[in-house]
Amino acid sequence: MTGDQFDTKSNFKKDFFWYFLATMLPMFLGFIKTPVFTRYFDTEDFGQLGIVSISFSFLGMVLFSWISSCLWRYYSRYKTSQGLSILYTNLLFLFTISLIFLGFAAGGWFMISEKDLVKELIFFSFFQLIFNQLFLAYMVVVRLNGKSRYYTVFQAVRAFLSLSIALVFAFYFELGISALISSLVVVDLASLILLVWLNPAKIKFSLNLINKSTLKELLEYGSVGLILNLSLLTVSYSDRYVIDFFYDLEKVGIYDQVSKISQLSVMALITVYFNTINPTLLKKLDTDFNGSLTKVQNYLYPFFLIGIPIIAYLSLFSEELAAILLGVDFRAGYVMMPFIFIATYVYGIANFFELRLKFSNQLTWLGSVAVITAILNIVLNLVFVANFGYHWAAYTTLFSYCFMLLLFYYRDKKVLELSSKKKVILLKMLLVLTSQYLIFKIFVDKIDLQNEFRIMIGLIFALTYFLFFRKSIKELKIPVN
Repeated sequence: MTGDQFDTKSNFKKDFFWYFLATMLPMFLGFIKTPVFTRYFDTEDFGQLGIVSISFSFLGMVLFSWISSCLWRYYSRYKTSQGLSILYTNLLFLFTISLIFLGFAAGGWFMISEKDLVKELIFFSFFQLIFNQLFLAYMVVVRLNGKSRYYTVFQAVRAFLSLSIALVFAFYFELGISALISSLVVVDLASLILLVWLNPAKIKFSLNLINKSTLKELLEYGSVGLILNLSLLTVSYSDRYVIDFFYDLEKVGIYDQVSKISQLSVMALITVYFNTINPTLLKKLDTDFNGSLTKVQNYLYPFFLIGIPIIAYLSLFSEELAAILLGVDFRAGYVMMPFIFIATYVYGIANFFELRLKFSNQLTWLGSVAVITAILNIVLNLVFVANFGYHWAAYTTLFSYCFMLLLFYYRDKKVLELSSKKKVILLKMLLVLTSQYLIFKIFVDKIDLQNEFRIMIGLIFALTYFLFFRKSIKELKIPVN
């Protein structure tokens, strides 16, 4: 092994380790938070929280998230040429304009709402969205600067404080379910104050740097990102509105919590992976798009070899996970979990195609696919959720993401062109997982075992997989330069 190869593996492992901690620690605390609060608040409370939270997620996507996406896209260019202060200043100007629109939207909703709980949730969600978006934007710069350790420590402390304050607000001050939002407001505000004081990313602004050409470029790219993200958010969250329309808030609460815990489990791992590879991958896409194909393929192969087994084992033990992580009233939703696991993973695969399309300036095609997928998902929900039950929302979400992935593949087939050796290994992987699934369903499911023993069998399956593919896993080459 050459020195460069050793450094590459060492850098990847270091960054992956810190990003893994940054994601897993908050997720672990979230796994503590979910069973505690789903046993304390009822399904209707969570249904109301879900509707308000999702509505603010849409507002955040429309008004703010596309601004952060511009950071990912243009950071390298402005760093090497025009100066980052120009980028930061113009993005802050756009953020201010969005903040004004958010004030009108949230204020209007607050005024027409009749329930005190809804007004409480709107009030806290308004401030949480502002503070959280500013915090997330700053963290993007921290990650782009390669400060993985700093990012990890900050995220871990933030997650711990958020859970602690939520517990105090809920059980000591008895603030109700709004404690879950108000605790985030306190933590995000404190985080922002600390970041402004320390300024580890050395962000600087100057009103003199606001100019039309930069704003135009950011708005053009951001508008496509807005359409894409809004469409994907529609696929992920619009089903709550459909369930609320045809059923009730209790069903919304069950579906919302099952969906969140399932998405969190998979999305956390996807986030770790992309946080690790993005600085290198985005730079390659920006400076040498034609040469980036090999890099994308090299990143996809580990995503399959390690990611698919994780999804398979999570899906196989959905009922056991629901019993551990959810309150009694929410556990009936375990049947939806495998479909949500797979849907989230498919979305992770689609991210590779999405990046390629963005950097090849095929933004119109990308936006069109996103809009078509969102419309398809809404239509499917209106037909199947209305007629066959709220759990069909999980099935339509999976179908919609698979449809989107097929359209992406049609446009850029080379992304999945792996070597024959890698294809053989992935085929063996599928055979091993299929065999384990059949053993579990034919033999283990027929025996009335306690959850502890069933989970133990799952761990044996996972260990067997690792031993079988140990050599292939050790030989993985994941570039970070």
